[in-house]
Amino acid sequence: MPRVSLRLAIASLLAVSSLALVPQTPAYFPVADIRPGMVGIGRTVFAGTTIEEFRVNILGVISNVTGPHRDLILAKLEGGPLATTGVIQGMSGSPVYIDGRLVGAVSYALGSFPKEPIAGITPIGEMVSALDASAPRGGSGDLALTWPATSAAVFDALARLARRATAPLGGLSDLRIQGAASLAELAPSLRPIGAAMVFSGFDPNIDRDLRRTFDAASPPQSPPATSASPSAPLRPGDPVGMALVQGDLEMGATGTVTHVAGSRVYAFGHPFLNLGPTSLAMTRARVYAVIPSLDSSLKIAVLGPVIGTMNQDRATGVAGTLGNGPQELTVNITLASDRGPDKHLQFRVLHDQSLTPLFAYVGLLNAIAGFERQSGALTVTTSGTISFGPSGTVTIDDMFSGDGAVNAASSSTTTAIGVAAMNDFRPALAERMDLTVRTTEQTQTTTIERAWLDTTRPKAGATHTLQILVRDYRGGTETVSMPVTMPAQTGPVTLLVTDAPTLASLEDRELRPGRATSWADLLTRLNSARRNNRLYVRLISSSAGTVVGGATLPALPASARSIFDDDKSVTTAPVLKSVVGAWEQRMSRVVRGSRELNLIVVAR
Repeated sequence: MPRVSLRLAIASLLAVSSLALVPQTPAYFPVADIRPGMVGIGRTVFAGTTIEEFRVNILGVISNVTGPHRDLILAKLEGGPLATTGVIQGMSGSPVYIDGRLVGAVSYALGSFPKEPIAGITPIGEMVSALDASAPRGGSGDLALTWPATSAAVFDALARLARRATAPLGGLSDLRIQGAASLAELAPSLRPIGAAMVFSGFDPNIDRDLRRTFDAASPPQSPPATSASPSAPLRPGDPVGMALVQGDLEMGATGTVTHVAGSRVYAFGHPFLNLGPTSLAMTRARVYAVIPSLDSSLKIAVLGPVIGTMNQDRATGVAGTLGNGPQELTVNITLASDRGPDKHLQFRVLHDQSLTPLFAYVGLLNAIAGFERQSGALTVTTSGTISFGPSGTVTIDDMFSGDGAVNAASSSTTTAIGVAAMNDFRPALAERMDLTVRTTEQTQTTTIERAWLDTTRPKAGATHTLQILVRDYRGGTETVSMPVTMPAQTGPVTLLVTDAPTLASLEDRELRPGRATSWADLLTRLNSARRNNRLYVRLISSSAGTVVGGATLPALPASARSIFDDDKSVTTAPVLKSVVGAWEQRMSRVVRGSRELNLIVVAR
């Protein structure tokens, strides 16, 4: 062969080889070319792992329907079980093709009780352009809770988030219709199809509350866990899951893969919770069956192995990357009682500034409620740690007794997670919680009956003995002795002997401890949070004090206060009362009640 020809042949082979290595642009069907009457093919899984095809009859295109310059393709679906089920929860994301080119994802359906399986299709171009964006995550006022939060507040916040993400399109204006004019009448009734929610391992009452929160139907029974292989290639039309909670408790959502471009996966065609940038475990999923319903049919599916991370949840769908799963909060719980051997639970909660505290609370509440009654006499003791990795650790050591013990224990224990997640100083999502929960079906409280000092004339700077008489829930009494040291200044003081709620209320109302000024300060405050199994003693002076940079300084001279007031780099605030002495005693029961001693400190 001539040398020139050989060189040309080699060059041609190298060119072909290099082209094979370059990712090819997917063949999208342009929305501008869509016409009413066109017929396409959709793909989804109705049962098992087999992808089935269904017919897609194009009705037209509505522009400006989900936002400015956003299109939605309307179509009537045929084939498989669709004639009897209508559009099915869990099939959102099902890819639609015309002439072998990808059009988009089945994503919207008419409201309840539709007469025909009419669906909205989100164009694939809009999915890719929006889901590959990298805009920062904005704050969510819907999820801004004050911790410790009540059960009602947690579920209400989740419900608001779910309603916002799945609301129908409603009143629309400036619509442009390509197709029958009657399509405009359908547009306001369109709403995201909705993911097929997965709940497993939840107490029936909490399961009911979660389903009501996420507007999820209840399957007749929970199917067994899937054993799908994570190594098989993920295909358009395959079911895919997103995990909120994994492990002994499982909660998440399943939908359908629309498009796979290398390691990038696009699905749903509508938002899950519309979180924007997020970090959810992407999992395999297995569909067991379709349950027909006149209201809203759904796929019964379960989550499988983790295959990557979903990192975008936006108006046009969800997207993620195949590979390693995301970082999560690992929760290890040991449930101990006098009625049997210890039980151990482990689950993982998604890492998200807003959602981690909420689902950590739900998981802990479920763990305790699943094994203990939620009403009647009950005492819950919690001990353990919450780790924020290199950023520090919060110690848990508290007790709760009475009818609301389960809710109170769950809320108080997850308060550190919630406060840290929303702090202003640094990103701080909890990485691990190791918790022992010990329960007994009886009230274990002790009430402060009386307090007295060993003298009626306490001396400035001297240490005196404080005696506290407490009575337990069975009527037995005990006297607790504590040494207390008087302030160096003479004058009136109040000796307060109290429980945790009373002290916390007084601090918020009158003593005004300054706000945390750094992450280290916040961590210290979380570790010194008021606990129910403590007997607190505070020596309070009526002299004015000043909160300086987060710390309360009692009885500052006027000259010192003026210096701090002039320094604009330091946050200051006046207080009318100052704590001049603080002590506490750990008790074996929940402390209740409060007593005050009004004293006059005299000179030695």
